[in-house]
Amino acid sequence: MNEAHHRLIDHFTRHDVRFEEIEHPTAASAEEYSRVVGSALHEQAKALLLRRHRREGGKDLVIHSLPGDQRADLDALADALAAKRLRMASADELKEATGCNFGELPSVGSIFGLPLSMDVRLLEQSRIFFNAGVLDRSVILAPHDLQALESPLVVTPTGYGEGF
Repeated sequence: MNEAHHRLIDHFTRHDVRFEEIEHPTAASAEEYSRVVGSALHEQAKALLLRRHRREGGKDLVIHSLPGDQRADLDALADALAAKRLRMASADELKEATGCNFGELPSVGSIFGLPLSMDVRLLEQSRIFFNAGVLDRSVILAPHDLQALESPLVVTPTGYGEGF
């Protein structure tokens, strides 16, 4: 297992977050992941690493988590994230900032020292699934437990919200 996986499991354990870890075959798409782990697409918390160009100047990275059956609207998210510009981070930026490769990023920012934003639709689920820093392990937990731990910026599908 890689460093991101160990950090994630340790973080949940240290903070008494109730979660289940499952081992499974790797999946090449959200639909295949759904079949492999036994989740509905809307229960998947897909994590995107975004490069933010702040309105007040400077650049940083943000993790945005959204349902697996949705696509991120970066223009709408830019407003919510107080960004004058927002783009997907490159594979090199992802690896450098988190140690993860494409598809491995968990929907947790604090273990990487990064802020997390979260689509409000994830909070409507009783449980969410996401990769645990590796492609063959996932965690299942209540989204409100993740919200309590991470204090993410919660955004609506239109990107509405106050920036951090």
